[in-house]
Amino acid sequence: MDVSLPTILQAIQRIQKNIQWRPGSLERHLAKRKARGHLPADATTRDYENVITAVLSHHEAFLYLYRYHDAAYVAIRAEVNDQVWLVMFDMAGWMESAFVVENPQSYFRKSAFQAMGYLKDIET
Repeated sequence: MDVSLPTILQAIQRIQKNIQWRPGSLERHLAKRKARGHLPADATTRDYENVITAVLSHHEAFLYLYRYHDAAYVAIRAEVNDQVWLVMFDMAGWMESAFVVENPQSYFRKSAFQAMGYLKDIET
């Protein structure tokens, strides 16, 4: 599956304008982030989406194309509150997940990740 840079940029623009989750997905992901200690136990939907927005607008955000089976996803990495967060969404702009990467040095070496470069360089 070939994915063009304009398609990736359109997906990024959609998610930057409006974070969209599939029905029931946000609640499940928020509970998982709390359970894993990525967010405080009293974190709200707004808190979670604020972290996502921080990643999407971070001046050092790094862009990957992530492939899983026959699907391609946009994956953006940035440090928020001294933690490396990864935000992933599909080409239609639907959120897949956002989570703390515990061991970024090895995690991003997985063959599923194709490094695209810094978001600020690609968007200009």
